[in-house]
Amino acid sequence: MFQQYYRNHAADIDIPDRLHMREFALETWEYTWRCTRRAETDASGQTVYVGCGRKGTAIQRPSVCPVCNSPTVTSTNWSRHLGFRTAKAMRSELAARAPHSVYHSAAFYNIPVARDMQEKQWQGAELVFDIDADHLDAPCTQEHDSWVCANPNCMKTGWGEPPEQGCPSCGGLEFHRRKWICDRCMDDARRNTLRVYDEFLVGDFGIDSDQIVINYSGHRGYHIRVRDPRVFKLDSAARVEIAHEITGVGFDGNSVVGTTLNIPQAPARSLAGWGGRVVDAIVNLIRNIDSYEGGQHWVSRLKRNREAIIAGLLKNPPEFWRGAGISVKSWREIATVAVAMYGGKIDVPVTHDVHRVIRLIGSIHGKTGFVVAKLTRESIEDFDPFADALAFGADNLRVRVLGGLLEVPRFRIGDELYGPYGDEVVDLPMSAAMFLLCKGVAVLG
Repeated sequence: MFQQYYRNHAADIDIPDRLHMREFALETWEYTWRCTRRAETDASGQTVYVGCGRKGTAIQRPSVCPVCNSPTVTSTNWSRHLGFRTAKAMRSELAARAPHSVYHSAAFYNIPVARDMQEKQWQGAELVFDIDADHLDAPCTQEHDSWVCANPNCMKTGWGEPPEQGCPSCGGLEFHRRKWICDRCMDDARRNTLRVYDEFLVGDFGIDSDQIVINYSGHRGYHIRVRDPRVFKLDSAARVEIAHEITGVGFDGNSVVGTTLNIPQAPARSLAGWGGRVVDAIVNLIRNIDSYEGGQHWVSRLKRNREAIIAGLLKNPPEFWRGAGISVKSWREIATVAVAMYGGKIDVPVTHDVHRVIRLIGSIHGKTGFVVAKLTRESIEDFDPFADALAFGADNLRVRVLGGLLEVPRFRIGDELYGPYGDEVVDLPMSAAMFLLCKGVAVLG
């Protein structure tokens, strides 16, 4: 099905600027494995050899050598350091190999196919942002994400994030996790993407919208790529500074909450950057104070006086309501906490890594069967990943769902809801069936 897509939709595959200067990477369906043969000394002092030196391919990642059962086997399903000089060559390779996922570098290199980073000769890189539902702590994860204790003698199950303190039954710290997506977490990711785009990139940094590209990742979030030549030569340290400005890392409330006659003064919204944004951050913190887990002494006062405090902050100019009895020191601490919560939620390592690879627009995400869809600032408002990013048609396919210890959660494809499913055989439209197959919770029926 992936191969058919790449053959029939070649014109929909994005051709990155400076194609010949990009490194490409393919995540494949098969694992290439190699069993290392090495000499060891046994308890009696004799030299013995471990491993057979063979190599091969496998559909699943082998934990031991398929030939000699040695644990010295290594494997990968990645093919890196690829390059294409023409769009035709790239599209032909995708149609021939039909990979699980396709990536290209945000960077430009003189020799992108060199295996050593120094030999590639880095020439610059786009500035990229990854906004993923994983980073947003959306409450819906408690309803559709799940975990199973990895201890085979326990197999305790639960919903949401695995408990940090360990399995409640056996105390084990290793879990098998199943992450899902729904309308709510995808809406959260979209809203956060628009905040990063509007408030920070266009608003604070003044980047021309014509130099910004948005795309749906094909799974749990969105990517933003800044293609303004002014950012290409920024090193990793400069990109960290940009990421910290967006996330609010390093913000200090002492710098914006002033005093007049020892009375705390709220900063004006007309101030640049976080100075003008901090009042909105505080309002957001107070509106969500019931879910805030901190134990500072001012939390109870914010809860008790929330309506009056918010009313004061919404004035023009904003005011800290004096009746709450909150000191200047506390307001500065509140501002610092609020900014940390209000900052743009991005995957910081993606932004500062000048060698990062990012998904090719127009390719298929191998964990969903959805298209990595190119968007605009206008089109993302109405974009529906569960309908607008479907790669496959309406033909039916029979699959056997592998519910196991945890049922497969309800999900939407187009206008229809499917599931929840246990261990059962179902006939589904192709896009729904492919979604389950790619998520690894079904096999052909």
